[in-house]
Amino acid sequence: MFSYFKRSLKHGCSFLALGAGLAFAAPLVEAAPQPLDEARPYQNGWGFDQSGMKLNILPGNDFYNFANGTYIDHLKIPDDMSSYGAFHILAELSLSRQKSLLEKAASTSNASSSEMEKLGVYYASFMDQDKIDHLGIQPLNPDLIRLKALTSRNDIAKIFGEAAHSLMFSTFAVDIEQDQRDPSRYMLLIDQGMSIGVSGGLGLPDISYYTDPKLADKKKAYQDYISHMLALANWPDPEKNAAAILALETKLARVELPRDQTRDPIKTFNPMTVSQLKKLAPKFDWDMLLTSMGIPKKDLDKREIDVREPKAIAAMSDVLAQTDMPTLKSWLAFHLIDNAAPYLSQNFAKASFDFNGKTLLGIKEQPVRWKRAVRATNEAMGWALGRLYVKEYFPASAKEQITAMAENLKSAFKKRLERNRWMDETTRKAALNKLDHFAIQVGYPVKWWDYSKLSVQKNDVYGNVKRAAVFNWQHRLERLDRPVDRDEWDMTPQTVNAYNNPTMNEVVFPAAILQPPFFDPKGDMAVNFGAIGGVIGHEMSHGFDDQGRHFDETGRLHDWWTKKSADAFDKLAQRLGKEYAAPEILPGLHVNPTMTMGENIADLGGLNLALQAYQESAHNKNPDIRHGLTGIQRVYLGWAQVWREKDRPDALKRQVLSNEHSPAILRVNIPVRNIDSWYSAFGVKPDQKLYLPKTERVTIW
Repeated sequence: MFSYFKRSLKHGCSFLALGAGLAFAAPLVEAAPQPLDEARPYQNGWGFDQSGMKLNILPGNDFYNFANGTYIDHLKIPDDMSSYGAFHILAELSLSRQKSLLEKAASTSNASSSEMEKLGVYYASFMDQDKIDHLGIQPLNPDLIRLKALTSRNDIAKIFGEAAHSLMFSTFAVDIEQDQRDPSRYMLLIDQGMSIGVSGGLGLPDISYYTDPKLADKKKAYQDYISHMLALANWPDPEKNAAAILALETKLARVELPRDQTRDPIKTFNPMTVSQLKKLAPKFDWDMLLTSMGIPKKDLDKREIDVREPKAIAAMSDVLAQTDMPTLKSWLAFHLIDNAAPYLSQNFAKASFDFNGKTLLGIKEQPVRWKRAVRATNEAMGWALGRLYVKEYFPASAKEQITAMAENLKSAFKKRLERNRWMDETTRKAALNKLDHFAIQVGYPVKWWDYSKLSVQKNDVYGNVKRAAVFNWQHRLERLDRPVDRDEWDMTPQTVNAYNNPTMNEVVFPAAILQPPFFDPKGDMAVNFGAIGGVIGHEMSHGFDDQGRHFDETGRLHDWWTKKSADAFDKLAQRLGKEYAAPEILPGLHVNPTMTMGENIADLGGLNLALQAYQESAHNKNPDIRHGLTGIQRVYLGWAQVWREKDRPDALKRQVLSNEHSPAILRVNIPVRNIDSWYSAFGVKPDQKLYLPKTERVTIW
């Protein structure tokens, strides 16, 4: 991804004997066991891993494990990962392909003028472990000396501003995004920092890690980590300063708005002038922060800025004003060291992994250096690498097929909107107009970034990272006061994900996700519809989830629904949320249905759209039996297959506490139990665990 951090409104998709009396529409045939392949999730040529099913589980009791249980039983999480499944397998495949491209670039690089040469030099500089270890902390010393020399709170604000284009740190996220009232232009925004670094302005994944006694061991480990990193960098009084830093971050956590209260885009759109921001939070030097980011000084007070959480921003500035300078300087130093650790000698990189990887996620082993090098090169020059990737690995024919499938899903959505029973005619008409204006982007953008102004130098990892941060921020800064460029994407083609951008009213599907098990041009189309079709429908449904529904056909934020339709939507969403909140994920741990609401709605909507689009493409032929399965059964199984994964307990805990996506098992079991055709397709009976009476099933889209 990019080198800047923000909390965005964009949504990513971002994984035997039959029971007595069970009647299927067609008999299931168990395939012979197959070896699990690390690069390809199935080997049978039609798109679904039938040998991965666990047929002694009733579909109506646990459809996720019925479809995936044997596969999951045999699935081993690699030692360098916190979770493993379809998304991760494709991400590993994408990494290995990028490695090949970068190694070729590195072997042919004699200078650093062309994009290819710059990619090779950047990658090679990161791979030179001996050189990096020899330098030790030297690359970081000038920045640490500078932090030690800070004397005023104006200096603190200046460093906060520099965080936009360096490895420095800020507890506020200030960025440039589309004006939600007028999506044709860009404007400034400030966020409490939900997505900076690990959690956003804080070093732990969520405010609950600071306030929940059940997570006290993680908090204590964090304090030890702070102390260790300060000591490695020869910062004075590391233990004392670590305690002070943790106390500061705990105070900030207590005044931040919890994640589940940041989902309403109308409540979190608060445009005001910089002058008004200074009145809201007068104890912080906003002029210094903004100008050090590169925001023009001229008429700065009159410039508008969207202050996402005004009360929290003001409270955070008060906390900072009450904090002594030695603590603030040590805090900035720690986060600089933490941010820089991947680019320093192995003692820093290992310490960072031991906490951020082992302690927080349960990962056993640090990823090999080439994986870290590929990721670092992506951070710096992702679009240059993406151009090479699609040329080598993404044929034009795949783009045409996916675009056609997406149009099928869009057509299915239109018909579902036309038949929607809870939406009144006024809102329906506006919703259909929004859908008509949906843009569908597939594979790669029509325009690529120009890296000619980026300087990349041999044997200078830290310098290359800093210069790339400046370059990437400058690209964003140049947007300010210019019309919005609708040809730009927010995910590179080599990213295994997809997203919905509400202010663009578009859905985007990068090349790397458009392969098995999500999409196989030679595979069974029923499985393709359940897999990539479900993902496409998921992203389209985001345009009408609890956030996306507030944006109209132009991407403009306003409440265009009637009260009657909005009330009906909210009631359905709350009913769906209760289903997600009911299962216990880990002892005492349940999904927060408010935080995950958008993704939950999109999963249910995506599967509904996939089913309808498949039936229409097959001219409603059913049973359409292949491989012992009807077409409808294969759609459901295709959906279940893409979400199969295994998670380490710490990683699963972190996801439930801080991620808007529900765990994989819920992404399968909750949507299917709300769709009528699943019951007939798999013979689900009232005495089975997932059974819902028809009157209690939720249909939103």
